[in-house]
Amino acid sequence: MDRPHTTLVTYTSVFLWLAALTLLEIGISQYVPIAPRVRPAVLLALAVTKAALVALYYMHLKFDRRIFLALFIVPLLGATGFIFAVTH
Repeated sequence: MDRPHTTLVTYTSVFLWLAALTLLEIGISQYVPIAPRVRPAVLLALAVTKAALVALYYMHLKFDRRIFLALFIVPLLGATGFIFAVTH
């Protein structure tokens, strides 16, 4: 019998990390006085981190062949570069 890629503990810890990052995003966007030019970069970095956690664990890209990971990361990097180019 095959072992599952992830366990309930893994899913729970990833969920808790996602919740903590979401709270951090809310705190930064609403309550933390941060320079207006820096805020989008910080929020984008948090969003990319959350997207990577979801893709790696909930979409099981961490356990699939590397080509699937590349097909996810290359457009993500392109979109990130585009957002930075447009906002700066």
